[in-house]
Amino acid sequence: MSIPYRLTPMKDNISKAPKQGYYAQVVTKGTIDTPSLCKHIAAGCTLTVADLRAAIEAISSSVADCLMDGYNVYIDGLGTFSVSAESKIVEKEGDLRAPSVSVKNVNYRAAVSLKKLVKESQFEKLKG
Repeated sequence: MSIPYRLTPMKDNISKAPKQGYYAQVVTKGTIDTPSLCKHIAAGCTLTVADLRAAIEAISSSVADCLMDGYNVYIDGLGTFSVSAESKIVEKEGDLRAPSVSVKNVNYRAAVSLKKLVKESQFEKLKG
């Protein structure tokens, strides 16, 4: 397994004396969807594709429920999911009420163990 990359010219429109050169940029092979991921996992274990699909849907739903209940969710080997909020800026604390606060984003922070595994990757320069 290797991660493809290409060299991309640096663009610096801010500096008066911009650096010239290239940097490595990952080139994705595409996106693996849930059915494909289930097939990949099922090939290496005794669970069926349907079992895996049901488990992934249950995890997704449960993570959403826990996030909506104010919890962060840590999944061993994957990482932590959390919610960030946004609201208008007010001068006094009493001027901000719950209906005017909304979800800005669902954030994900990779587990250290996942980062370590991925950091062991080899890279392969794309030809052409």
